[in-house]
Amino acid sequence: MAAKLDNFNDSTANALIVGNTSSTLTATVQLYSVATGSNVEVASGSPVALVPETSHTFSLTNPVIESTSTLRSGGLYRVESDIPIIAYQHSPLGAQATNDASMLIPEHALGSSYIVSSYRTQLSGNYPSYFVVIAVEDGTDVEWTPPENTVAGSGVSAITAGSTGTVTMDRFDMLQVASYQGGDLSGTIIDSTEPIWVVGASECVNVPMTTTYCDHIQEQMLSLDFWGTEYVGAHSPDRGTESHHWRIFGGQNGITVATNPPQAGTPVSLNLGEYYDLVVSNGTSFMFIGDGPFLPVQYLEGQNGGAGTGDPSMYQMVPTGQFIERYTFVTGTGYAVNYAQIIRAVGSNDVTIDGIVVSGYYTVGSYEVADVAVSQGSHHAESLDPFGVVSVGYTGVTSYACPGGMALKGINPL
Repeated sequence: MAAKLDNFNDSTANALIVGNTSSTLTATVQLYSVATGSNVEVASGSPVALVPETSHTFSLTNPVIESTSTLRSGGLYRVESDIPIIAYQHSPLGAQATNDASMLIPEHALGSSYIVSSYRTQLSGNYPSYFVVIAVEDGTDVEWTPPENTVAGSGVSAITAGSTGTVTMDRFDMLQVASYQGGDLSGTIIDSTEPIWVVGASECVNVPMTTTYCDHIQEQMLSLDFWGTEYVGAHSPDRGTESHHWRIFGGQNGITVATNPPQAGTPVSLNLGEYYDLVVSNGTSFMFIGDGPFLPVQYLEGQNGGAGTGDPSMYQMVPTGQFIERYTFVTGTGYAVNYAQIIRAVGSNDVTIDGIVVSGYYTVGSYEVADVAVSQGSHHAESLDPFGVVSVGYTGVTSYACPGGMALKGINPL
């Protein structure tokens, strides 16, 4: 599933990118669209034959829900393949003043319990923090409990902080819930009676609030089923002297999250949906270890904080228990530099990108990290052992970042 997401600049189409990680099989991939106001999908163009270790980009042009809360039918897309593939969304693909990217979760792996990640928005201008839900089954009851007030819109009531909103959705219905100006819907707890697709986002945020420039942020949220207890807190590829900004979300009540080497303010105790903001100095990486499920999210700082390029972006960390052996990913277009950040266990087998062995690692606990500059376009990374990939791109006043994929194993029994 995918939908064009509300951005400060909505003039450019979003991109749905599919990658075939197989080294031997060709994937037959079909894009379907569901028009706004409809719950019926139709094939969008002819099927695409995706040969091994390559990618294809589809364009998403459906109207966005602009700066408010709305429940509507349709206005979204679905992609289907006859073999497993990886999928991403770039919003948009080409560099403009506000961009971000997300790893997309296949329909069979969607969950029914989520915590929203977003960020506090500007007090001036209507650029809300928001989340989006897409239903995949008829008669899906969805409820959400936000930590701050939300605005009303077509089919959606305003909800006060700590209260619970509810709607019933059918397949291909789309719900967007927006904050008031200056709000932050991070920590919203979402539960449903059937699996749902959830994105946390904001039109344009400054990270931190006093640092320009603002940028669009988005992530398709990992359901609580996939949250882990160990993560590599690898800092984003260096741009300059910027600080590194983290938000740690609790996945159940009464958990404790520590860092190694220890970072100021940790260990921290969290309940379900609570989060803790952690800021560390340039070039600092560490391990996150918890006694229960949690999720670290990294936010790129605005370029005027010392980075000199790029701007805010938001991306979830992937638990070490969700690493896989093969990835096919695509960079954005028009960026000054694109990186594949490789994370592997110390002593594991070589990782290659497009057949070239990765080198230049630095150590973080029992793992090591390499920030590999890659050319614009499609790339294939693989190893005999599981490893992680984060895809990152920087150019003047914008950036994107997202995980390259994951195993989607239910490592957190609910």
